[in-house]
Amino acid sequence: MQSHMTLVFIAVTIALGCTQSLQVALLGFMGRLRGPAESSFVSILGTLAALSLALAIQASADKVVMLPAAFTSPWFTGGIALVAGGILAMATHGIPALLGLTGFIAAPYLFAAASISSRLGVGLFLACVITGQLLAAVTLDHFGAFGTTPRPIDALRILGVLALLVGVVLIKGRR
Repeated sequence: MQSHMTLVFIAVTIALGCTQSLQVALLGFMGRLRGPAESSFVSILGTLAALSLALAIQASADKVVMLPAAFTSPWFTGGIALVAGGILAMATHGIPALLGLTGFIAAPYLFAAASISSRLGVGLFLACVITGQLLAAVTLDHFGAFGTTPRPIDALRILGVLALLVGVVLIKGRR
């Protein structure tokens, strides 16, 4: 793989790691409102809706869907997306609508895991994800996002994030 594309994939994967911290923060907030099982259920519904919609779009664009025959129909996968979205709307009734998006956040990560990880290698992919997760996590903690106790960014936390970035460079190696 060309070096510049590797850097693009690394940057995208770090960014996706950041979104995973946002998902965790939103799940924690929703968990305080509804409970852990309930917030996980809402998240999974969002992921199912997003991935089903992606398959419906793929099938509508006459791109091959490599699943059993029923899933190659945009009507079938679109129907799954609509049903999951409807159940998601019911499940998020009474809580901030933003929380219904928690599961949608997982979809780009899953797409990247299925495509970018084979190009970067699992080790580098996960190093990038973890770096992004912790970069965003210390930022969210700093501001006490979504009702968490604020934990200010200090020199030691910055050093920790920098150490993770060094780890990405080391795991990437000379390729």
